[in-house]
Amino acid sequence: MKIAVIDMGSNSFRLQVSDVYGGTYKTVEDYKEMLRIGDTVYAEGEFSEDAIERVIATLKRMRVIINNTEAEHIRIVGTAPFRDASNTHYLKERVKQETGFDIEVISGEEEARLIYLAATGHFNLKGIYALFVDIGGGSTELSFTDSGELSSLYSTPLGCSRITKHFVKKNKAKPAEIRSLKEHIRRILNDIPGKKPEKIVFTGGTVNAIAEVYIKRNHMLDSAVKYVDSSFLTHFVNELSEKSYDTRAKIQGMEAERVDISLAAALIALYLVKKYELNGFYSFSGGLRNGLTIDLLNKLGVRLVFQDSSLPDLRYSKLIEVGRKYYFEEEHALQVTKIAKKLFEGLMKHLNLEEDNWRILEAAALLHDVGQHIGFSKHHHHSYYLIKNSDIVGYTDREHEIVANTARYHRRSAPNADKHPEYAALPPEDKLLVNKLSAILRIADALDRAHISAVDDVLIKAEREDLELTIYSKKDVGMELVGIMKKKDLLESFAKKLTIKLSWSA
Repeated sequence: MKIAVIDMGSNSFRLQVSDVYGGTYKTVEDYKEMLRIGDTVYAEGEFSEDAIERVIATLKRMRVIINNTEAEHIRIVGTAPFRDASNTHYLKERVKQETGFDIEVISGEEEARLIYLAATGHFNLKGIYALFVDIGGGSTELSFTDSGELSSLYSTPLGCSRITKHFVKKNKAKPAEIRSLKEHIRRILNDIPGKKPEKIVFTGGTVNAIAEVYIKRNHMLDSAVKYVDSSFLTHFVNELSEKSYDTRAKIQGMEAERVDISLAAALIALYLVKKYELNGFYSFSGGLRNGLTIDLLNKLGVRLVFQDSSLPDLRYSKLIEVGRKYYFEEEHALQVTKIAKKLFEGLMKHLNLEEDNWRILEAAALLHDVGQHIGFSKHHHHSYYLIKNSDIVGYTDREHEIVANTARYHRRSAPNADKHPEYAALPPEDKLLVNKLSAILRIADALDRAHISAVDDVLIKAEREDLELTIYSKKDVGMELVGIMKKKDLLESFAKKLTIKLSWSA
């Protein structure tokens, strides 16, 4: 089925349409309009007639998108400006009459809960006391979690649009205005109870724009989750304080529609990072609308992969989720991973591998065929692209790149620095690791060539520089043996001789 959610905030309206399949969802439409409706509410206490007309026009356009995608279930929520405006009821009636949409105005605490719900699908929170902070235009919500369990919620009126409107009168903040902003933020946030978190995660369009600036300046891999060093935040607050709105707009990565409110968001983030003496923070895009999507699915009886307590951890569940998004053949992926694990354990010493390298091979084994979602003939290339551009939890940027490269070489040609630019860009030690892990993956994939899990077990022994692979099966493994002959080249490069034996399973 397809579902649609609309998040109507102070600054922007966001529509997300998702295709739901196999305990996961894939975004098929993500539409945004910057309306800044909170500006009139925080200045006048109500929606102006112009703001109401713009809301209705935007929702009509979103209605067309929803109808075209044939979404079966819709949830639309309004946040801070809808809580504050004196004429919200009138606006809701107009919207119902002209678009057919029912707007649900949610509390600040419910907003914080939904953002926490989204975060549980992107962060491994076991054994960690964490703080999730959504900096919106009209309010800032804080959610404290203890080992993944929500412990307390707080909603404050510290919206970056709201406080900018109140404290900054012209297009460049004066030193006295900045001091007043800082004192206002301190006064409200200083009273929030809760012990020091080990991790702090910010959501909200403006703080995500700040994280985007950091990512671009440091030439880092972009993803839904970003880590930002606290020293950058300190320098960036000083940079924003010295610039007018016009010059802020020239900052690479900064959205032009958010330049006026960026300083307020940065000050809120900086206060919390300093208060809890943290070295940096994470930013997470799509917080509220992803939380809305997850919550709607749960209410429809759908439990998502990461909510399955039978799976070992969030890292593994997110790999399965990525695979299902691209309709992978799950039984084959699990069989290849099972064989790869046995081969890895048998070859660790011979190939001088570390135990932690298994996490990389496991991801590549599970996702090696996702590229078939695009096309079969070059699906190893497509797998590299899809893995590289998927959010997998628990891997550094470096590890993410090695996973993608390892999956890319599960078939066809072996790694070649002269012909393959992505591989050539890796440092020498990572090239060697890709070679070793790909050598294992190629054999593991070959051992399920017929995709019927014909192989029951494998045993690989290393005798000096020779390798002996024994295959245990009750079935015909002719196709698997042919597959090994085609894919053994890379593993043979790490041995003088590779002997293959076949044994009947007991």
